[in-house]
Amino acid sequence: MREDEIPIETPDKNQKLWRYMDFSKYVDLLTTSELHFGRADKFEDPYDSSPMQFLVDAYKQLPPVPPEGKEWTRKVNTFGRLFVYLNCWHISDDPSAALWKLYSENKYETIAIQTIFSKLKSETETKWPRDGIVITKVKYDPENAGKPIENIPGGRLFTVLGWENIIYKRKSFAYEKELRAIIFQRGDKFKEVTLRNEAHFEKVKRERPPHIRIEINPSNLIERVYVSPLATDWFVELVKNVSGELKDRVLKSDLYELY
Repeated sequence: MREDEIPIETPDKNQKLWRYMDFSKYVDLLTTSELHFGRADKFEDPYDSSPMQFLVDAYKQLPPVPPEGKEWTRKVNTFGRLFVYLNCWHISDDPSAALWKLYSENKYETIAIQTIFSKLKSETETKWPRDGIVITKVKYDPENAGKPIENIPGGRLFTVLGWENIIYKRKSFAYEKELRAIIFQRGDKFKEVTLRNEAHFEKVKRERPPHIRIEINPSNLIERVYVSPLATDWFVELVKNVSGELKDRVLKSDLYELY
């Protein structure tokens, strides 16, 4: 698929974006001036960036015996995800009450950085020249993702990791309203995303970095830093104190305030 055929959809340039995180990840962003792209197989949803989300029913029918059964199919599924790295944002004009609680083990100390689409694009689009960074809205309708994936020949699943697998997610996740920046590493010795055997799977899994970091300027990217609406005053002050030149952009969310 040519780059101009990738089924991307982007928001308006002034659309607000939110990234929720715990305090330690916020400090890491400030101290390293880097955005973190996580490898897709590390994500909680085992179908994320996977052809298997299009083949759930077929997968359930596979016999439970390797190598032609479910275990081998699971490895094929995981293998493709080793080449995909994601940095995810929430698309909304307003903060989300639910996401404050989902992205930190301590709901009293969650941080949300807010930017707009044009700033995210400007800070990232030239930072990974080898393969490029694609930014797109996630689409939550895999049943209509385009041409169907081939059926399973002889009990094995052979498939090529494509952009549809990365951009589409199941409807159960539509509440995320996700925008994702994607690094799909296909260059050099990883150009051919084809699993050969068990030893090849283990070798590539060991070699692939668990994450990729790209350099950004936090001051250029971040418009506001919101602290959990449940945070104490001392924690809000702590966030301000570690924020350096962003200190004046730090606010406590007023989500639960009475007017």
